[in-house]
Amino acid sequence: MALPLALFALLMLTGLLAAFLTMSGMEPSMAANLNDVVRARYVAEAGVEWAFDQLVLNTNWNGLLATNGGVMASGQTLPGFAPGFGTYAAQIRNDDQNGDPALTGLPLDGGVVGGNPATDTNGAVILTASGTYQGVTRQIQVVVRRVPIPPFGGAYTMPGVQGDWLASNTNFNIDGRDYLCATNCTNTDFAQRTYGINPDQTKTKYGIAVEPGTQQNSNPQISYEARVEQGLNSATKRSNVVGKDQTNPGSTTTGYNTVAPDSGVDPAVMQSFLDALASFSQTTVLQSTMACPMVLTGNLAGTYSSTPTLTNGCGVNQAMDLGSRQNPKLVYFRGELDPTSTFTGLRLRNNIQGSGILVIEDGDLRTVGNLRWDGIVIVTGRYVSSIFDTGSNTTIFGATVSNETVWNEGGNQNQTPYYDGWFGASSVSLRYSQEAIDLVQRRLLFRISTWREL
Repeated sequence: MALPLALFALLMLTGLLAAFLTMSGMEPSMAANLNDVVRARYVAEAGVEWAFDQLVLNTNWNGLLATNGGVMASGQTLPGFAPGFGTYAAQIRNDDQNGDPALTGLPLDGGVVGGNPATDTNGAVILTASGTYQGVTRQIQVVVRRVPIPPFGGAYTMPGVQGDWLASNTNFNIDGRDYLCATNCTNTDFAQRTYGINPDQTKTKYGIAVEPGTQQNSNPQISYEARVEQGLNSATKRSNVVGKDQTNPGSTTTGYNTVAPDSGVDPAVMQSFLDALASFSQTTVLQSTMACPMVLTGNLAGTYSSTPTLTNGCGVNQAMDLGSRQNPKLVYFRGELDPTSTFTGLRLRNNIQGSGILVIEDGDLRTVGNLRWDGIVIVTGRYVSSIFDTGSNTTIFGATVSNETVWNEGGNQNQTPYYDGWFGASSVSLRYSQEAIDLVQRRLLFRISTWREL
């Protein structure tokens, strides 16, 4: 009896040993396969990063969608490596297919399945990148989104329902010619950078762009354009407004002919843009109230601060990062309704510099110190004004927007907060710069979401 049991046990052990030896022999192969899968995934991730960089640099996504079926790369090698280290491919498509709203969080582009295969209208595309290594392929799919910047028509754009603008002196320059940074552009000190007129002036804008049509509160009724032109009541003031000539768009001029209606940005377009900014993942909306108004205080003398102190007299006391050209910021202040048009939603003191997008909603922007900014400054909402106060100095390269959304404010209509724009500073220089706007678009208003492996 013992012998059969022993033989049976020996047989079982022999089988287990054979299985173990077989598994041991397979382990290197399994480890190699796992390594190949991991490396293929890394190569696919490299494809995502490469394609994202291309999308950031190329703002014409429609051109990419319409070319080669959206294929951006095929069999691309990693920089500095031979194909044996892996290759990747990348393709984009518009978000107009079944199931895409679950990926993007947006309605189908075009409203119906297949409605907009080569035309992006909502700033979202679906990117699929594949990585191949040693015959193993992995795919990663992401959603790339951007907040498109509206086509501002002027160095100073007034798309709202009022065109009440006043300069109490001639210490201003509003220039719609296209400027760019010429030297020391990576220097974090604005004062060390030099700017010049772009040799390519195809992006030139009007000096001041206004809403087409008749201003609602005018009596007798006049156009928005004529209302702004009333503020250019001297030859010197008129010479200080430079930009595209509305009577000859291929050339530039000064004065009345570069104060022009522009339909590219209206109150609806502005509101859509502001809603997108407020909901953007990198946005923190800071509340300013009449009881606790926000104040930014920079350096008292000498250098300009890009991290001024934010206070409101009610407990807030913190440094605020206003960004740089390398790392622009989105800074959003929201005030509250004041029908008298006297509420200062944000006051700027001392020496302040920044780069990115600065938004003040439902409150005045009052500059009593010195401001230097690369990018976009927007004052918007109900009963608001951009006030460049006596003794202050402001330089903005990019676009400046004053967008008043109601027109029936009360109070003294001769006070400075009544005007959408009041220029009484020692100097105000508002210069259009497509470079500064593109810098904001490319480095700030992009994001990747819904990262998944297929």
